[in-house]
Amino acid sequence: MAGFYSGQDGELLVNDTKAAKVRSWSFTFNQAVLETNSLEDTDRTIIHGMRSYTGSASIYYYQDSSGSGSGQLTTLINQVIKGGTGAGDSVNAESSYVKFKLKIKDGTANGRFIEFTAIPTNITMTSAIGEVMSADISFEAHGAPSGLVL
Repeated sequence: MAGFYSGQDGELLVNDTKAAKVRSWSFTFNQAVLETNSLEDTDRTIIHGMRSYTGSASIYYYQDSSGSGSGQLTTLINQVIKGGTGAGDSVNAESSYVKFKLKIKDGTANGRFIEFTAIPTNITMTSAIGEVMSADISFEAHGAPSGLVL
């Protein structure tokens, strides 16, 4: 069936579980190049260098029932922000890798997606009068994508 995809066709899965109430997600692919020219060359020549994937997501902060937390946003926060063992001792656990799947529902069982392990590099939570509380997350991929259907 021909047609355009819209934002409501997008999904974000975190550690194989659908992240509830996602406002948006995005990813960026970067390909570095390495120059292969020498002093006598007159034209620039290049080869493939390192690839990298970065992205971001905006998730609404809410809970299904009183005291239930905010689903995958709570999971993300707990994997990234680690408490110390005492007041100001700066001894705490490392942040964890997170498996992200950025998906577009296209009418098939699996949809179109890119899946990769990443390290969240930034989480910003926002609370403002008249707006739903949300969190913005940035991440950088660790290695190549583990799944890709685009």
